[in-house]
Amino acid sequence: MDSPRFSRDVLAFLVVVPAAWAVLLLFHPSGDVKTLYADVRDEVTAMLVVHIGTMLFIPLMGVAFYLLVRGVEGTAAVVCRIALVPFVVFYGAWEVLQGIGNGVLIHEVNGLQEGQRATGAAVVRDFAENPLVADFGVFAAIGGLGLVTAAIAASVALRRHAGAPLSVAVLLGLSGFLINAHPPPFGPIGLAFFIGAVLLYARTPSPVRARSAAPAEPGVAAPT
Repeated sequence: MDSPRFSRDVLAFLVVVPAAWAVLLLFHPSGDVKTLYADVRDEVTAMLVVHIGTMLFIPLMGVAFYLLVRGVEGTAAVVCRIALVPFVVFYGAWEVLQGIGNGVLIHEVNGLQEGQRATGAAVVRDFAENPLVADFGVFAAIGGLGLVTAAIAASVALRRHAGAPLSVAVLLGLSGFLINAHPPPFGPIGLAFFIGAVLLYARTPSPVRARSAAPAEPGVAAPT
């Protein structure tokens, strides 16, 4: 697909990365923190695969947001780029602890004798509720705020300074909130919104190219 905004390689990256992450998140196990062991003990492999993959997709999505606003001027674009740092660092750290850490703990508890598993389940619960690790803990809050800020700032930057239609700004802004709540259906829907915003924006003529392609007024020489 030819685009006035992106090269084919960049456009492919902006579509394939969120699409692949969305597919992976469809297999995200669900469970309450207080009953995490009981909810996930039979889905340890899925939990580890999803969260190891997610740990890799977080920096890739950071690159995707960066490419989306690359070359765009204005304060909002700068805010987007800055917000990507806490998103990648803290959201990634949270995924390692909450997803991979709990997955490893649950796997180890599965190997205990039946009479010891209640104690192991309590350890899993206490770890998952730790202020640093919890869903609304420090790492999750900072990383999630970075993601939402980056998405909103990108939507404002593209709308104000790059000629993006309102639909692009709305989809992009909503994507941050939904990706932040990443288990299905929210995460995959948010990533689908991101892809939709990219494809709509990719088809939007660049303002510079549009002006250069416009016919000159009678008696006015076309710019060279």
